[in-house]
Amino acid sequence: MPEPLRRRVRAAVLRQASRCAGGPLDPLLRGALSSMVFALRATRWERVMCDNLATAFGSELSEGERIEIARGAAAHTARLVREWLWMARAAESEHCRRRVEEWIDENVEFDSSLEVLRARAGAGRGVLIATAHLGNWELLAASLRRRGFDGAVIGLRKRNDSSAEFIAQMRAALGVKSLSQDAPPREALRVLRSGGVLGVVCDLHARRLDNVEVPFFARPAPTMTAPAALARASGLPLTLARCVRVGERYRVSVGPELQLDRTLERREATADLLTRMNAEFERWIREQPAQWAWYHARWRGAATPPT
Repeated sequence: MPEPLRRRVRAAVLRQASRCAGGPLDPLLRGALSSMVFALRATRWERVMCDNLATAFGSELSEGERIEIARGAAAHTARLVREWLWMARAAESEHCRRRVEEWIDENVEFDSSLEVLRARAGAGRGVLIATAHLGNWELLAASLRRRGFDGAVIGLRKRNDSSAEFIAQMRAALGVKSLSQDAPPREALRVLRSGGVLGVVCDLHARRLDNVEVPFFARPAPTMTAPAALARASGLPLTLARCVRVGERYRVSVGPELQLDRTLERREATADLLTRMNAEFERWIREQPAQWAWYHARWRGAATPPT
């Protein structure tokens, strides 16, 4: 089946926009993204984010506060797009790759919890990392690779979509392997059993994957079971980590280690682990609400943006 025209056009736009990032045309790219953010104000996109904020926070936030967070989230998304376009230039040449790596080293700092991760990785059993669509999760993977952690990330890979390869190629240029969500589980387990780090972003509703409803912001939310399945199969705990913007730089923190309770029945143990994971993600999002993906339909029946 041939690739749809819209996907080929999107891929071409991404490639051309990437060439602007970090070069003489970078101010033009920044201006275009800023204009798009401004154009989204008072549109359905903004209303969707405000509705989802109301679902999560209820009366904790006023209407004005919801609008402020939604606009901050739109600006953060534009920043992410530019950063990924810049990071993707690492695939162009050795010179570009070195420039991107220097940028990562200058713009990402690690707190003291890095030593916790080193200790876990040093045990030789592998590390299973779960993170959220918060801050810059692609930068989390790349910056860990820069600190010597080898491994892979699990992500959505669409067939017949050259634009979907854009992120995978960016990761590969920075030394991060990509595994498809529908790849055989043995590929992910192979990474862990070789002592590597395996990352999964697991805070959104992936309709194609097995889910269980557990609380998220006090409401039942479909949550993918893959993190619990990997923890069970590998015998490893979930290690939570995040990369969030603090000022003009990013900070990587390694959070708690969540153990699967093997005294519970399988489905109950899965729900228990994912409930604790969601609770930690919620705590992170409350600290940095404008850095999360409020445009996503996280709860059943939640508002969705236009396509």
